[in-house]
Amino acid sequence: MKFSSVNAKCPTYNEKHILYVGAHTGTFKRINVYDEDPYKQTNLQPIETLNKTSRITCMEFGNKEQTEVLVGRANHFVKVFNCTEEDSTSNFEAGNDEVVGLGRSKGCIVAGLANGTVRVIKYPTTTEFSVGENLYRMRVCLEDETRMITGGKLRKEIIKLWDLETQQVLFKPKNVPNVLELEQPVWDNDVVFVNRNLIAACSRHGYVRLYDSRGPQKRPIQNFTSSDPDDQLAFSCLASYGDYLYAGTTTFGARGFDIRNMKNHIHVYKGFSGTVSSIRVDPTGNHLVSGCLDRFVRIHHAHRTALEYRTYVKSKPTQVLITELKDIKTEENIDDVDEKQDVQIDLAGSDSEYDELFSKMQTVK
Repeated sequence: MKFSSVNAKCPTYNEKHILYVGAHTGTFKRINVYDEDPYKQTNLQPIETLNKTSRITCMEFGNKEQTEVLVGRANHFVKVFNCTEEDSTSNFEAGNDEVVGLGRSKGCIVAGLANGTVRVIKYPTTTEFSVGENLYRMRVCLEDETRMITGGKLRKEIIKLWDLETQQVLFKPKNVPNVLELEQPVWDNDVVFVNRNLIAACSRHGYVRLYDSRGPQKRPIQNFTSSDPDDQLAFSCLASYGDYLYAGTTTFGARGFDIRNMKNHIHVYKGFSGTVSSIRVDPTGNHLVSGCLDRFVRIHHAHRTALEYRTYVKSKPTQVLITELKDIKTEENIDDVDEKQDVQIDLAGSDSEYDELFSKMQTVK
C-alpha cells in the first residue's frame, strides 16, 4: 500500500483487531478494524467533559485477558475502563502530577507520577514511595507483578528495576563508558520488560539499550547507537515481543531490532510524517500499531514492514493499544450445548458395528 494522506486498508489484511486510541485533547476512542466501516471511531467518553488538562499520557491493559484499560491523564486522574461492558468502573485522582505509568500488582493499581512518586493504590491504605525526580515512564512486569521498572532524565534517573513489595531497587545499571572523559547523557523516556529479567530502554539521545538483571554486568549487554552523523535519531517510544524490540522515532518512522544482535536495526517502518508517539505489538507479534503526531494511526506488518492499515483521527494520538476480538460464549449458550450433548437416542435392534461407526464420527454443530 503506497503512502498517501487518506484512509486506507490493504485487501490482504483481514485480522480482527480492536484499537484503543488516547489523544492529546483527552478523547478516548475505539476502532474496530474488522467492521464494514474499518475507519469508524467510537468515543468512549463524553467530549463535553474534557478540557486542556485532559491529555492522555499513558494507557495500559489492566489484566492479561485485555478486557480492562487503565487510562492516565495529565490532570492527575486515572480512569479504569471495562472493555466488555464499555463503561468506566472507577475514576480517581492518583496524585498531584501527570500520570506517566500504570499497571496492576496483585489486584492493586500502581500509578507513577512525573515528579517521581509511585503510588500503590489499595484499600484501606495507599502505599507511596519516591523513585527519583524527572520520571518519564514506569511499567509493571506482566510475568511478575511484583517487579517494576522506571526511567527518566539525567544520570540519577537511569533505568531501574524495583520490587513493589519492599520498595527497594533490585537492579541499577551503569552508564556506558565515558568518551573523552565526558559522561554520556541519559534520557530514558520509555522502558519495557522483554521478560522478567531482561529490560530495555530507548532515549531522545538516540540509543536503544538492553540490560540483564541476573548477571554481574551492570552495563548494557546490547546497545544500538547510530554511527551516521547525518542520521540524528531520537527515539520516542518502545515495545517488545519475543526476541524483538520496536522503537518509534521523532523523524524517521519506526525501527525494529533483534535483541540477540543490536549493532544494526533489522527493519525500518515508513509512511510517517511526524513523531511516533506510541507503538504496540498485537498478541500474535505479527502486527505493529502506532500513533503519530501527524494525526494518523497505522498498522504495519512486523516482519514484512508493509503498511496494512491507516486511519485519520481528528486530534493527535498520544497512546494506542491493540487487542483481538474474542469469541465470548454466554453461560446460557454453554448450558444449552451441554443439554444437547446429554441427549441420547436408543434405537431397538441396532447393529453393534453401525453403533461403533457412528460413535467415531465427528459431531457437526
